[in-house]
Amino acid sequence: MNEIPIIRKGAIKDYWTNGFSGGLIIGILVFLLSLTNNSALTSLYFGLFTWIGIIAIWIGIGFTSEEYYKRKKKIKNLTSDKYAFLDKQDFTLHEDLYFEGIYNGFFFRVLPMTKWIQKKRGRGNDIEYVVIESFYTFDSDSGDKEREAKMCGDYFLGNVHFGNHCAGFVPNDWDNPNFKENFDGLISIFKRENLIPLMKEDWEKTFGEKLKKTKKDEEKAKTKQILKIGKLDIKSRKPDKKVSR
Repeated sequence: MNEIPIIRKGAIKDYWTNGFSGGLIIGILVFLLSLTNNSALTSLYFGLFTWIGIIAIWIGIGFTSEEYYKRKKKIKNLTSDKYAFLDKQDFTLHEDLYFEGIYNGFFFRVLPMTKWIQKKRGRGNDIEYVVIESFYTFDSDSGDKEREAKMCGDYFLGNVHFGNHCAGFVPNDWDNPNFKENFDGLISIFKRENLIPLMKEDWEKTFGEKLKKTKKDEEKAKTKQILKIGKLDIKSRKPDKKVSR
């Protein structure tokens, strides 16, 4: 398995930025509230210490816990025998802790996920599972969405979702997945439905770019709608002119 750094590149900068900006806002609030009972200099010290304290918490506790200890534990799990099959198939473990690789001419992405399951009295535990994805295309561009909708459903592998030329599912054996059986099973479904395997680069150049453009257009449309609503609200709040009698 390829080696990846325990600490992500640029991670410390993210925690520093959040701690700096968040601490500054709270520090200013503490300073202003403290002015009611203390001098300006004492209040300034309170605000400054609060600012520094929040930065220290973000980096000292948050960064150390999330980006070192927890991440180190996850990497150890991802390089264990549970994922040995992916290693044998020369899959790449990325810095963001997911796998990508080629198996029998098909591109596969394996996304390890964690979900918190709450039990009684606020107690619970983390459930670890994987999501398996693969890209495909049709021999014809007609009726892609309708055909994908019809293909979605329960299979012997699990509930497979087809959309945007990407098939994804949580395998039935999610707690200890047999990757070979799951990969072979999805390939058999692709062949039965006459789906053509699509590599990651080809998918990103075609369907990936379309999705990005669609998302940007939706965000622009939402922004315009918000601005329109805002203008209407401003107009509605204007008091009516008084008519002299």
